[in-house]
Order: sequence, then structure tokens, then C-alpha cells
Amino acid sequence: MAGNHPGVPGLGDAPFNAGGRRSARSGVGREAHEDDDNGIGDDHGRALVLASVARDARLDKKFLLLITLSAMIATLGLLQSSTAVVIGAMLVSPLLGPIMGVGFGLATLESNLIKRSLVTIAAGMAVAILVAVLIIWLSPIRDVTPELRARTQPTLLDLGVAVVGGIAGVYAIMRKLSGVMVGVAIATALVPPLSTVGFGLATGRFDFAVGAALLFLTNTLAIAFAATIIARLNKFGPSLTPQHTAMQVLGIIVTLGILSIPLALTLNSLAGEVRARSVVQSELRSLLGESDRVDSLNVRVERDAVAVDGVVLVDLYAAKLDTELAGKIRDALDRDVRVSIVQLRQQTNAAVQVEEQFNRRLATLEQREEDSRAILAGLTVGELVPRDRVVIDAQARRVIVRRDREAEGEQVAAAIDRIMVSVQTGYPRWLIQNGTLTAAEEPEDAVPEQAAGAE
Repeated sequence: MAGNHPGVPGLGDAPFNAGGRRSARSGVGREAHEDDDNGIGDDHGRALVLASVARDARLDKKFLLLITLSAMIATLGLLQSSTAVVIGAMLVSPLLGPIMGVGFGLATLESNLIKRSLVTIAAGMAVAILVAVLIIWLSPIRDVTPELRARTQPTLLDLGVAVVGGIAGVYAIMRKLSGVMVGVAIATALVPPLSTVGFGLATGRFDFAVGAALLFLTNTLAIAFAATIIARLNKFGPSLTPQHTAMQVLGIIVTLGILSIPLALTLNSLAGEVRARSVVQSELRSLLGESDRVDSLNVRVERDAVAVDGVVLVDLYAAKLDTELAGKIRDALDRDVRVSIVQLRQQTNAAVQVEEQFNRRLATLEQREEDSRAILAGLTVGELVPRDRVVIDAQARRVIVRRDREAEGEQVAAAIDRIMVSVQTGYPRWLIQNGTLTAAEEPEDAVPEQAAGAE
């Protein structure tokens, strides 16, 4: 059925006529001036709004280009889990235009506008999904990101957001507030769910595809029906009878009621998961000691059962932790529970201090060992001092060079003295001295260095 919409091209038989300025005389003139301010107060203002909606609902090259670019941006943003990029795709998307066309078409029962808008929406959906499938197929990254997962479980909250966004969108169209439309585009995501559908189809995750498709359908119908309601309240479709209005109201209520069933089930499931996680965290905390802490915790609701697994760091091992936690959760949630908690012994402050002292001691010994090898190499340079004549006590940082000055001669003895002075300068914390040690005087830890090197 076609409504009576004079001056709207493509919506009635009358040609488009923008009309001239009305006279400002008498009460009629003042009423016309007020209508111009509102933009929708008379038949001419409503005709202009419908003409604008019909123009935005057209399927043309501009629409196809924008939906392609928007789908590319959304798909790449979802793969990168970039919220900013996904928001950019929402702003580029042209789908809000034909969805508003469906809403205004239902309000006026204008079949031409409804058909045109539905064709445009269908083409946009097909292009967006195909672009997403192609990008996913070419991309080496196919991980499930938080941005993707967030669009696979729509709830009644998403329906509420879409309805409110649709109301704001209609108001923006009637008042020509472009800034409001930007907010509506961001609040009611349209292209990202379609990109998620493409991801699900390309990767075989059909549960993702179904969930994202439900989110897109929720947003689309909610926006369209909100536009229908607000348009009727603003006297669009004046020729419609009360029977037409009743039919519109009944259709909207039935459709939203059917759509609310899976959304309510999803919301109930998410609420159950949140409550289960809260109970698990509370009960686990009550069973742990004050210094114990939870390293990781995963809670899953699987039909009528709750699965809990995680890792906790404890001072003392609790043999019955899993059993006690399962019992408490079962009493609180009245569900079957499977618990698998791994307990790891955490280090106390005293243990940490002992370990640090041990590491420092080990580092000191390693440094002394390295210094002793360097000192030995420095003293035996040129082979003036045989290696077996050098005794090193690394524990006491002491070096004894056994010498026989009479056998060395004056020049060799002077050269050895200079070598010892040079080495002593390089290692001031060590004591390097001449001497001859007897068996009784030799330190217990002193080990003669052999030609092949020693510890």
C-alpha cells in the first residue's frame, strides 16, 4: 500500500516540488514559520524528510563503495582487536540509511520505500560478508580476539541500546542533526557484526556466525521499529486508519517478542556465569590463607555443571582444597561442580633472603675463581715464574710466589718483582707476596696451580 505523500519523488504520483516561501501574514503564516523551525510540522516538511530518507536508502555506487571500505576497516580492526579501528568502521558504514528507510516505510506503509531499502540492506550485507571472508582467507592471523567474541553473544541489553539509538537517529533526521547520527552509528554497530559473520564462515566457527547474525538482526529491527514508532508519533502516514496503526503495533510487538527470546536466554546465561564466578572467587578466598594468592582462575558454566580450574600460590599444601571448594560451590549454586586447582608452594620472605644470600655467595666465589686465573696468567707471563711455583688461596684472596733469588739472578729477579707489582696493582684486594711455604704453613685451601690450569 502506498501512502499519500505529496512532493516525495518515488513515493507517490506527484512530482517533487520544494515549494515557495509562505506568506508571514496572519495566523497561517506564523504557523508555517514554526513548522519551518521544526522541519516536520506540515506536509511539506514531512515530505522533505521522506525524500531525504528515500535518497539515503538508494543502492548506488557510493553505497557499495562505502560498505566495502567499512567492511575492510571493521574486519582488520576485529583481527587486531582495535576498538578505535572498529569505531572508525561504524562511522563509515552507510547501512543506517536504508534501515531508516525501512522504518519510515513501515510508518507510512510505503511499499516502494520498503522494497528499495530491503534490497539495499541485502546488498550491503552480502558485500560486507564477502569482503570479510576474503580478508580472513588472505590473513595469516585468525585468532579469536576480544573484539570478535564481544559480537557473538547479543542480549536484551543490545536490543535496548538499538531501540534508544534508533529513536535518537530518527530525531536527528527530522532535526537535521548530523552530530547525533555519528553517535547513533557508534552505539548501534552494524558492519562489525557482519564482519564477524564472515570470520565465522571463513574459519568454520558457525557459532560465531550465528551469534553475530543475531546481533545484526537485533540492531536492524530495533532501529527500524524505533523509527516507525517515532515517525507515526510525528504524524507521518496521516492517511492511515486506526486499523493500520493497530496492525503496525501488533507486528512490532510480536517481532520484538520473538527476537527477545534468544536474547533473554543469552543474558540469563551470562548472568549465571557472572554469579558463578563471583561465588567461586568468594569461596576460594575463604579457604585460602591470608598470604595465599590466586595466580589464575577459570570458571565455565557447562549446561547444569560448573567447571573450575586454576592455580593458587600457597604457603602450606591443603590436601582437601578441591573437595571443600566443590562442596561450598555446590551448596551455593545447587549445581554439579568439577574443581581442579593446582597448588604451588610460594616462597616466604626468609626463603627468599636465604636464596639471595646463596646467590651472592656463589657470585663472589665465581668472581674470585676468575680473578685467580687472571692473576696466575699475569704472574707466569714470559714463563719467568713456573706455574707450579704459584700457590693461590682464593678463599683468603692470597697469592704466594715461591722464589729462589740466588738461582734467579739479579736481572730475572728484578723482572719478576716488576711483574708482581703490576699484577698487585690490578688486583688491590688480593695479597701477592714472595715466600717459601713449609707444609705446616701452607693453607688448607691453597692448591698449587699446575701447567694445565686449576680450579
